[in-house]
Amino acid sequence: MLMMSMLVGCNDDFMDRYPKDSIVEENFWNSETELTQYINSFYPNTEAFSGHNTAHTLSWLISSDYQSDNLVPVNYNQVAAGEHVVPASGGGWNWQYIRRCNYFLTRYHQTPVAPAIRDAKAAEVRVFKSLEYYKLVKRFGDVPWLSRDLNTDSEELYKPRDSRTLVMDSVLNDLNWAIAHLAAPNRPASLTINKDVALAIKARICLHEGTFRRYHNVAGAEKFLQEAYDASAELINSGRYAIYNTGHPDADYAKIFSSLNLEGNAEMIMYRKYEINLLGNRTVQFIHDNEINIGATKSLIETYLCDDGLPIGLSSRYLGDQRIEDEMSQRDHRLVQTFVYPRTKMQSGFPGPAIPGTDFASSSLGAGICPTGYQLCKYWLDDQEEYLRIQQGILDAPLIRFAEILLIHAEAAAELGRADQAVIDRTINILRDRAGIPHLQVSNVEQWSSNPNYKLDYRNISSPLLNEIRRERRVELAVEASRYDDLIRWKEGKLLEDPVLGMKFVQATYPNVRVGTDIFLNEEGFIVPYAKSLPNGRKFDENKHYFFPIPTEELVLNPQLTQNPGW
Repeated sequence: MLMMSMLVGCNDDFMDRYPKDSIVEENFWNSETELTQYINSFYPNTEAFSGHNTAHTLSWLISSDYQSDNLVPVNYNQVAAGEHVVPASGGGWNWQYIRRCNYFLTRYHQTPVAPAIRDAKAAEVRVFKSLEYYKLVKRFGDVPWLSRDLNTDSEELYKPRDSRTLVMDSVLNDLNWAIAHLAAPNRPASLTINKDVALAIKARICLHEGTFRRYHNVAGAEKFLQEAYDASAELINSGRYAIYNTGHPDADYAKIFSSLNLEGNAEMIMYRKYEINLLGNRTVQFIHDNEINIGATKSLIETYLCDDGLPIGLSSRYLGDQRIEDEMSQRDHRLVQTFVYPRTKMQSGFPGPAIPGTDFASSSLGAGICPTGYQLCKYWLDDQEEYLRIQQGILDAPLIRFAEILLIHAEAAAELGRADQAVIDRTINILRDRAGIPHLQVSNVEQWSSNPNYKLDYRNISSPLLNEIRRERRVELAVEASRYDDLIRWKEGKLLEDPVLGMKFVQATYPNVRVGTDIFLNEEGFIVPYAKSLPNGRKFDENKHYFFPIPTEELVLNPQLTQNPGW
């Protein structure tokens, strides 16, 4: 009876009140603070900005390379093996962030703040929308382009896929609008989107789109390559960024990835900051204890140059690969700052990496094993205090580095036919300076193709110079979430079918490891990690695997959607 009397007594004004803990038209869009609060939720949920994951999940920067030809997890990756199937739901066909971006972009203008402030906030959201569409297009190709937030009765829910050309042209327009309305930073190492971050993202997206169109025979490659070239040039010419180089080639590269504080680092265009009791990660402990159960491929190890600046097939400095110690000696300094030289770093006190069958794999090296022998040390630092923080670690995550911009500029220039010595000197050779190896000379590298000991790493190119630019990219950006995308855009997916190999096994180093039971070897004595679990090797079907399948539930819900070829 009391409740009934209260209901009867309620007036219309009371019943028309709106909740104060959710975003609705009547209680939002009132201040700049509210706009910022809306935007802040995008940062941790955007793949490109996720950095080191928190708590007990592995950093995306590391795990993304599982489906490439760079890293070898103990249990093979289904995408890399070509064994993924059409999912019933999910599968990356996710539109919630596109809707949230469009929701903002159709309403932000009503906020009573200066137009320049409103537009700067909208520019941030347009960058987020561009990143989401970039992810969708990379995965599925043609996708619906949506310019407003949809409801359950919106006609656009049942529209067909728009062409890749329309979608990526729209993404480029959004990025250009954002760059025009964002302020440039007054110092490097930003935590949020500014004009330089938007330029860097534009350069990254346009290089991917330009090369994808070129090698997959889609019209419009030149336009996107030019946009990548121009955006990277603007960042280079700004003078705000520089490669971190203190003159110590044996340590400077690693310092970028093993820093507890990247604030003010001139190589950082954007990074993710971690603080005790606010935001933490477990990356250092994961790597130190080898709980990630991964190793590098022999293919990646062979990509690193010798310390005379020559590939292993041309260099007299290469000591061969009959022992891992020889294989990793007298090489580009980045090699042993990315992967552990035996019995150093976290392997100190042990005979070598904890390959399968070792009796020390569950000791202080952790519960994990290194299936190839090439153990990761990138994102690791010898800091007991950081190790003991467990999931509250404060290792900062580089998100966009100036090094990537130099690589984008060099590759775009090469694709446009402009990669002369001046371009190489202001891009590739700056990275080589930090690595302590001689400069790349255009006049010399073009002669390598006549040497029978030099081989191109890719099927779809004939230029040794472009091959060397791609080599530099693979080495510099190893285990930074780029390699799989590179193989796809270059139409080099067949490289995933190359045999997955590890180091040469030396029985004297591992007297208790049983060949044929604990590990398996090829005829030359190199470890074959998937000999038992994947005896027929990995497969890449060029008729289907350059795109992922659309989930079957989506095809049922929207009959106008069509499945990707081959699926």
